Amino acid sequence: MMASMKSALKILILDNTRDASSFGSPNLFALALRTAPRGSEILVRRAPDLDFDPGTRFDAVLVSGSITSCLPPYEKWVQRFDEYLIDRIQAKTPVLGVCYGHQSLARCLFRMRGLEPALCKSPKPEVGWQTMRVTGDSELFRGLGPEFTSYQSHYEEVGALPPGTRLLAESTRCRVQAFEVEGAPVFGIQFHPEHGPEHAEQAMKQKLEKGERGDWILHPGRSRELFDETVGNTIFGNFFKLAQSR
Repeated sequence: MMASMKSALKILILDNTRDASSFGSPNLFALALRTAPRGSEILVRRAPDLDFDPGTRFDAVLVSGSITSCLPPYEKWVQRFDEYLIDRIQAKTPVLGVCYGHQSLARCLFRMRGLEPALCKSPKPEVGWQTMRVTGDSELFRGLGPEFTSYQSHYEEVGALPPGTRLLAESTRCRVQAFEVEGAPVFGIQFHPEHGPEHAEQAMKQKLEKGERGDWILHPGRSRELFDETVGNTIFGNFFKLAQSR
């Protein structure tokens, strides 16, 4: 059931997934549906297919993860995707980027200052359950403690804090786990609060079966113990409250 809030929102999910079984970002959509204000409209559009209209305005934008690399050489669709994100950042539209969405926002923020994006291969990839340490006050994390655990799945990351942002969270393997644009409700999170225990266990099992390095897989078999539904509910609920206040 959607949260009871005072005003509905028009929400866009930019779906960057590449496997057909993941099209529509179903876990992200489900979390948005659960936490958005009652009566909100949630529209999903496929960014790799350029299935979005830059002229349509939304109250809030969610940017999904992807197996697409955030590093050059870039796929053809990425230029128009980045142009859209830059336009939303400049307009101070509430935006929350998850994983690849987080990396993409960082890439755009560096380029907006004429800088080369500080994105990189992860020295120590995180696939599984990781604990984040909150490093700064933010409305996005209001209601969470100084640490929280969420699912991770990334082999690339933001190597340095983008200009004009504040660091919100870090982990032992990745310094920039979350950031906030100063003066705008634009956020990036490297982790995946939308993924629950069933998705996590299946994903980790598949990666191990394909020969993934064991030290990159974090806490397999402990998903039901470590999953905390309040993490995603709190972060997304806070984000939509910020969008309502615009």
